[in-house]
Amino acid sequence: IRLEEHPPTARVVVRDTGLTLDFAQFRAETLEAELCQRDLTINAIAVELSALLNAPSIQPIDPCNGLADLASRLLRFPSEQVIPDDPLRLVRIYRFAAQLEFDIPASEIDLIKRYVAQLPQVAAERIRDELMKIFDVEHAATYIREMDKVRLLSQLIPEIEERRWGVDVWEQPLLALETFEAKLMPDTLAPYSQEIQEYLNTDVSGKGFSSHGKRRSIIKFALLLHNVGKPITKTSGMNQVPEEDRVALVVAVVKRLRLSRRAMRLMDCLVRNQLSNAADWTRRGLIRFLKRTREDWLGGALFSYATVCTSQGRVEPVRELEALIGQLATLYYQEVLPAIRHGRLVTGHEIMQALDLEPCPQIGRILEHIEDLQFEGKIGTTEEALAAARAYVEVS
Repeated sequence: IRLEEHPPTARVVVRDTGLTLDFAQFRAETLEAELCQRDLTINAIAVELSALLNAPSIQPIDPCNGLADLASRLLRFPSEQVIPDDPLRLVRIYRFAAQLEFDIPASEIDLIKRYVAQLPQVAAERIRDELMKIFDVEHAATYIREMDKVRLLSQLIPEIEERRWGVDVWEQPLLALETFEAKLMPDTLAPYSQEIQEYLNTDVSGKGFSSHGKRRSIIKFALLLHNVGKPITKTSGMNQVPEEDRVALVVAVVKRLRLSRRAMRLMDCLVRNQLSNAADWTRRGLIRFLKRTREDWLGGALFSYATVCTSQGRVEPVRELEALIGQLATLYYQEVLPAIRHGRLVTGHEIMQALDLEPCPQIGRILEHIEDLQFEGKIGTTEEALAAARAYVEVS
């Protein structure tokens, strides 16, 4: 499989074993010089292939002292020049830190600060892949905070700087991300923990995208962006951007980073469907929420739980939301999900035949009304659906 043109790079996959081998053209005159152009010292190490296959022991080729950094669990650049050669390494070093739980020394932090403004030169797709790999780890918030300290996040998401001035305006999303990772769900969802894990581990990358696009990672990213609706400037006097504008701002960030359409739809759903004023919800309102969000009700619930736990200073709103999420789970798994799996009770064509109607916008409204009744558990057969359609036409 051809991977890149410059330098020429190809991949060989051994189908029987799954072994993957990548081959790249040298960019330097010697092996040692080639290794010094790698991302980090810990992957600037080589071995003589014939020795690896035949000798009882081997002597690694390690011009950048990568073995010492491995032993010390440190991440260093082989040289300062590798950063301007590919500024993506500014993000990649944090990705390695997140995945390996290695430290980044102060000397490397100084280099990152020096070159941080070069990151926008990198293709959005490459940045996206590294960022989503960070969100994919269990404790991403720690490394997101470290990236924020050097203003690396601001290069990826300039909207952050517009909110940094406000009291807790930028801190709150970071706290929400930490809350999500520390306590994923309320105890009221414990009976459905297996279903929840399956939901969160489902990949929504889409065809042609990297495999680092699980729902769990998208929810983390959404938590980082959820305060986009806060004041834009100190003097604007705006307390809240209108919902459509707020959603548009979040979607603009996601589009800029070239996430898949499935990931963007999930992000849009999370931002639009937050659970607030938990005590005010009715059964019908909950069913309509589930009908609108379908399986992503769970993402919306977990997203809301993390933000409410972070933003509320009182215990009561959190307890009310925990109870509400428990109600949603019971409704979804016991009533709404069976209705979704059953499918529509009647088609538009069947309604036109039974009621002697011509194609018109009213057919869509009738189908929506029938679906509402089905989700509310008031009807469950084709005959009941047609009777409900007749009753709807008579009063409309």
